[in-house]
Amino acid sequence: MVKKFMEISRVTTASALAAALIFGGTSLPHSSNIVEAQTVTTSSAVSAQAVDDYHIVAVGDSLTVGYINGMEKEANPVPYGYVERVYEQALFHGLRASVSHYGILGLTTEGLQHYIEAAEKGEAVKAVDLPFGTSKDPRIDQLAAATPQLFADLEAADLVTITTGSNDFLTVFDKLKDGTGAAAVAEMLPIFEQQLEASLRAVIGINPKAEIVVSDLYNPAPHNKLLISEEAYQALAQASQDVRSRIENVAKKLTDEGFNVRVAHVGDPFLGHELEYTTVAKGDFHPNAKGYTSMGKSFSQAIWGDYREVAPRAADVPISVVVAGKELQTANKPVLKNNKTYVPMRDITDAMGALLKWDGKTQTATVTFGDRVVAITIGAKTMVINGTTVALDTPAYLQKVGKETKTYLPLAALSDGLGFQVIYRGTLKTAFINK
Repeated sequence: MVKKFMEISRVTTASALAAALIFGGTSLPHSSNIVEAQTVTTSSAVSAQAVDDYHIVAVGDSLTVGYINGMEKEANPVPYGYVERVYEQALFHGLRASVSHYGILGLTTEGLQHYIEAAEKGEAVKAVDLPFGTSKDPRIDQLAAATPQLFADLEAADLVTITTGSNDFLTVFDKLKDGTGAAAVAEMLPIFEQQLEASLRAVIGINPKAEIVVSDLYNPAPHNKLLISEEAYQALAQASQDVRSRIENVAKKLTDEGFNVRVAHVGDPFLGHELEYTTVAKGDFHPNAKGYTSMGKSFSQAIWGDYREVAPRAADVPISVVVAGKELQTANKPVLKNNKTYVPMRDITDAMGALLKWDGKTQTATVTFGDRVVAITIGAKTMVINGTTVALDTPAYLQKVGKETKTYLPLAALSDGLGFQVIYRGTLKTAFINK
């Protein structure tokens, strides 16, 4: 069902989308023609960010990978699952964010326990120590060897997201459909709960201050008597509820001990939308794009209490801009020029909380934020940052807006010069500017 598809990736604070797909052991790094210059990182050995960022570490099975049915057949696909959506929500909330992926196809909770405990103890693991990974993930050896980096990322994490359990209970799915699986599920539940608790305690052993959010399971079987019997559906629904109860037991136990552990209830939104949110009609239980969006919303609700989106754009507005968690709403639209995003000078500096001085004689804007001073002159192919001249790909310019003439500044160059994080997400056609 799931073939050669996997990646450990780190989306850095300068990255639009860090991901690569592996087919037969050959790396196919993704690249895209995006509005602002970005850095794409595909190495699993990237050290922790030097900046004080909000670091997300995602560990788990194929749901963490972001696998969608048939993706391995695409020439150069890029995962866009719930993890990437959580990352975008961090940006929406004004956080300088980065994310590290440790998703393993076919990973069971037993394998998750081995993997995180090995990182906690500073031990290397072999592929055979990660159940089911050996037969489903072509990069399992590399993943197994990545425990030192996993330790470093978990140690630096502000948020750890986990998906697990699907592969544990997949083995009894057919039995549940024919009515003989209830006893098997009952036998597996206490083992699952024990392994999940051990996994979360291993994360806490590395970083007791991190927020940990683990998802429950969704039932992919639609409530449709033409596709599945009523008895089978009820058995599957009960199994999902029983698994959720065990996950909630673990979360409550650890929370009562003073640790920050929450459950993302991803299962409820799938009810009644199984055919819409998954590819179960094609024989695959993974979410599709709508399903991963739903999962991203559930995680975001558990973490921040909401899920944010940009306002609808007019047809002539190429991009949205979000500054420190607030969307830039202005009558003066952003402009795409020479593959760069430009914004009206006064609008962006006000949104940043920066001090603006305009010299009409030299047509120079001097922008101050903290200890950073950036001077940009209309038409100049350079700008000055704290007294140092820096090249500009495309200069600032004047544009007629109605009866007025507005100064338009290059968004990325100005933001970077002032020390802001600049992230462009092509998936949302949105630039995020965070302090």
